[in-house]
Amino acid sequence: MATPPAMTLADAAATEALGARLATLVRGGDAIALVGELGAGKTTFVHGLVRALGGGDVHSPTFSLVHEYPTGRLVVWHADLYRIARAAELPELGLDEVIGDPRGIVVVEWADRFAVLPADHLRVELRHAAGDQRELVATGTGPRGRELATTLDPAAAGKLG
Repeated sequence: MATPPAMTLADAAATEALGARLATLVRGGDAIALVGELGAGKTTFVHGLVRALGGGDVHSPTFSLVHEYPTGRLVVWHADLYRIARAAELPELGLDEVIGDPRGIVVVEWADRFAVLPADHLRVELRHAAGDQRELVATGTGPRGRELATTLDPAAAGKLG
């Protein structure tokens, strides 16, 4: 399967807005992998997603590793694997207890470091582009992931930036 075209996001506000668009598409049990270099906009994307779901402000989970936002339409479990050095540390995060939970969604930054998500998930890759722009490529690894990737339409990016 060919890689979909990258969406160009004009700035941080556009990145956040696309996260908010994803909030209208997710349902309980969904899993989202966020991949990209430092500063590519992963936490900004999550901020838009969580706020649009009604979960409030997002804090980078870099030091606490997992944040739970329980007050919105869906609970959001937001994890960051950047500081995880060994797979043996993963059970301590408790992700296996919340992945697939119909009450919410799991969003994992640096998800390419360890295989913690189910086979069917949405993969969002963010990368730096010219100036303050970012490029985003959304792909699905199974039926639900592909549905989310397809409906997170590249045409929407033109309306956001």
